[in-house]
Amino acid sequence: MLRCGLHITAFIFLALTASSQSNVTDTVLQNLAEMHDSVKMKLLKNYALEEQHKSLRAGLIYADKRMEIAKKLNDTEKIAETWHIYGNLYTTSGLLPEAEENYLKALILFDSLKLNEDKASILHNLGLVAFKNNDTLKSIEYYKKSIALRKEVLDDRRIGDELTTLGETYLAFKDYDNSRKYLMEALEYYGGIEKYGRKMDAWAFITDNYYEAGQNGGKRWIDSMITENKKAGSEIHKNMINLRLCKYHLLNNELVLGAAYIDSINFELVYDYEVIDPVDVINTLAEKYRNMGNERQALHYRLLYRKHRFDHTRREVQNLVSNYNIRFSIRAAEENIKWSQQQNELIVKRIKLEKIISYTIYLALFITLVVLAYLWYNLNAIRKTNIKLEQRRAGLQEAYERSSRYKERILSIRENKSDFFSIISLKLRKPLCNLTAKLSDISEYLAAHSKDLKLKTYMEQLYKDSSGIEKGLERILLWSKLQRNKYMVEQETFNLNDFLYEILPALLGIALKKDIRIRFDVDPEIEIKYDRFCLKTILTIITENSIEHSPPRSDIIIRAEKSNSGCTLSVTDFGSGIPDNLKDKIFDLSRVKSESATNGTHKMGLGLLIVKLMTQKNHSTPGLESKKNSGTTIFIHINNNHD
Repeated sequence: MLRCGLHITAFIFLALTASSQSNVTDTVLQNLAEMHDSVKMKLLKNYALEEQHKSLRAGLIYADKRMEIAKKLNDTEKIAETWHIYGNLYTTSGLLPEAEENYLKALILFDSLKLNEDKASILHNLGLVAFKNNDTLKSIEYYKKSIALRKEVLDDRRIGDELTTLGETYLAFKDYDNSRKYLMEALEYYGGIEKYGRKMDAWAFITDNYYEAGQNGGKRWIDSMITENKKAGSEIHKNMINLRLCKYHLLNNELVLGAAYIDSINFELVYDYEVIDPVDVINTLAEKYRNMGNERQALHYRLLYRKHRFDHTRREVQNLVSNYNIRFSIRAAEENIKWSQQQNELIVKRIKLEKIISYTIYLALFITLVVLAYLWYNLNAIRKTNIKLEQRRAGLQEAYERSSRYKERILSIRENKSDFFSIISLKLRKPLCNLTAKLSDISEYLAAHSKDLKLKTYMEQLYKDSSGIEKGLERILLWSKLQRNKYMVEQETFNLNDFLYEILPALLGIALKKDIRIRFDVDPEIEIKYDRFCLKTILTIITENSIEHSPPRSDIIIRAEKSNSGCTLSVTDFGSGIPDNLKDKIFDLSRVKSESATNGTHKMGLGLLIVKLMTQKNHSTPGLESKKNSGTTIFIHINNNHD
């Protein structure tokens, strides 16, 4: 009879509690009735998650209402979020099959929306459910999928957390190699993150790997935890460190040190953070003392092991009883107080809102008056400003007309300057050509009829100087045409090897003066599209420069190789090379100006400038490699792919 009476009393108490909870949830839903749907959904999510560790029934009521609104709005993302909330509620209550079912529904919807961050969270929770069900393969599969999605989002901290969880799972199932592999990868992603508990957890689990495998490699990770915890100051991780130091000393049969660390560990703190039961280390110490024949110490630590085991079991039972008592009895009174407070807060907020609205209206009227006064003032200012702007516009128009006249005069002066430069070059060219021809005839005559060596030397030098001046004027004229875009490029396709043999006699005529041999290394099948005159001028100028800076009886090699865009043509000599301070400006006008002030020879220095302009007009680019006293190679990269 007594037992029957207790059952009836308990039933009535639970019924009253459920009724009280129902009244509270009804009140909350009534308060939400007048709010906008988006606000309702946000508040219902918060209410449901608040009930996660308190009342499953109340949490499900809020989740059901949120699902009703989400389906009415046909909002797929909100529906998926609500399935996620259901899963969290069932997981906390230990209803794992229902939790898995709801998580899978959420996963399907998040996958259809391509929300990878939410998918990763769902997969993590599914892995946790599978882990609690002791389904090793499924748990690991979910965690790996979650990691893959985290890596797409590129959040190193979250990736490290997922990898630590996977390593922790492998450790729980005694797969030490894979556990260590993923924990090491997690540390790579944590990188320089400091004062982060999950990073210290990774070090702790790596140490457990070594201990469980009977290996001695865990000390360096314990040292890392000690260093990091000096910055973080975590009491929990301090006890975790002492636990692993104890295991390390036991592994090395240092029982006294291990026992000292056991006495410093607060096992109540570390129970929820350890994969491997922490009190097992006390049993291990007792066994080691027993094997050594120290029965007294073995008995002491065996009794201590049983005490901690009993305390842990008692706490678990108390937590279960406490959870269910809170959910089905005490929670009723707390909810009434809480929701009464919330109702009072809502009334106060309503009063404050009404005051704010009235103040806002007055403020709006005042601002309107200020704006009108400001507009009237600005209209007068704008009228005055328009008058000043009109006067300024007339002045600017006059200035613009003057600047246009100045611009026309400057352009005219520039054109006259260019024409003058061209006319001077053309006018001087013919007399100098005649002078050079006459000097050549005189030199030949003296060579045949005169024995005065001094006179011959003067005539040869005079002929050489006049030839240089003639060539300089020709190049000035050519450079002037190129600068003023007066030279018309006429490109045609021809065989490069045949072309080189056509101009070989002219090149040999220059080279024979110093007994220099010119060699070809050219692919006979290379076809290029180029202006013939430009290519002949380019090769002549480059070869002349190579001959000038090469010692007598040396070689000059002309090469051509195919490339993806066309071919690369190069001229290599083995002369004195180009100084380092000139390499970067060998094709620039600044070099010519600086050389003209210091160079006493008859050379103008325009040759390589002409090379640069001609290559640009033929869609190619020049380049060079040079080493002091070893020679120089000048490249022409010919592009046959241009339109």
